[in-house]
Amino acid sequence: MKLNVQAIFSSIDGEANGFNGAGELTTFIRLKGCNLNCQWCDTKYAQESKPENWMTTDEIIQQIHFPKVTVTGGEPLLQRTRLLPLVEILLTNAYRITIETNGTEPPFAEIDTSFQKLRYVVDYKLPSSGMEDEMNLEVFKNLELTDVIKFVISDMKDYKRACEVVKSNPSWEAKMVFSPALGGLHAFAVPSTGGNIKSVFNMDWPRQLAEMMIRDKVDAQFSLQIHKVLWPRAKEER
Repeated sequence: MKLNVQAIFSSIDGEANGFNGAGELTTFIRLKGCNLNCQWCDTKYAQESKPENWMTTDEIIQQIHFPKVTVTGGEPLLQRTRLLPLVEILLTNAYRITIETNGTEPPFAEIDTSFQKLRYVVDYKLPSSGMEDEMNLEVFKNLELTDVIKFVISDMKDYKRACEVVKSNPSWEAKMVFSPALGGLHAFAVPSTGGNIKSVFNMDWPRQLAEMMIRDKVDAQFSLQIHKVLWPRAKEER
């Protein structure tokens, strides 16, 4: 069985997840192809399934260097029948796996939900993404306590909508996470040593979001994308 792979790379897990949180050393498996076109997507290069790059399960496993694996995309669950054998092998060999998915595709029904080494981070797309109407609410209803629902928030309209979703769905069991969008209007370039230009992120919006969450007593966790802060100029994998 082969998977269409964009890249395999090792880094830190820069965001909230169902295991040890941000900062854990992780091998990322980024698959090609996505069924959405989010306005603020930072992995546009993985949206298309072509040019294809097919890799066998054995070839992929040879490039895994940490006991924590994050499968992302694109939308990895579009390749669910091809991905399932890899996930089962990794679970059998005691790897911990996070699957990052976009709120349109259901989790694997074939894997027992009591198997605590597999967890999901599911995006709920907010108005600024242009994709909220594509959300499959059944996906969010069926997540476990160890899974994460992530809201990437870029402005006040997003924030208000995220708060509405949290309040109106008290039966959702997954951990709710608010993550400030980094990039676009929130990024700027400054000169550095040697006359080079470096990109940095304006922390005004993340700070404002955190302060609003505290003020409004939001039942959610704040999460900053650590990898973007550390490597703001990275064009692809970091």
